[in-house]
Amino acid sequence: MSPVASDESQAPDGTPERHARYDVHLDAEQHVRWRLIAPNGRVLARSARGHVTAGACRIELDRLRRRVVDLVPVIGRATGAPGWFWSVALEPSAPVALSARTYERLESCQVSYERFVRLLTVTEPDDW
Repeated sequence: MSPVASDESQAPDGTPERHARYDVHLDAEQHVRWRLIAPNGRVLARSARGHVTAGACRIELDRLRRRVVDLVPVIGRATGAPGWFWSVALEPSAPVALSARTYERLESCQVSYERFVRLLTVTEPDDW
């Protein structure tokens, strides 16, 4: 299961970014998850939880995209690993998206979150 979607966005300096896309996959427990893949091919963000169906996963992603202006990131130090990470929730204490990796510097983590928000708003998911 790997639908792809892409759209163009602009970097802060105004230069066009290559296409981003969503990847939908089954995790080790056979739950459906999404990932946002940046134009450079690296995973930028991932769903925080798995879903029983692709439809439930899509509903959560669509809801996240609709409410992007309401998002408030939680940025913190990773437990058990070096570095910084970000997460966002639509309801208190229920994260729906996470940074795909940790970052050595806080500033890099913040830039990653800003890029996630920018790409989330312009990257349209394909039909699942």
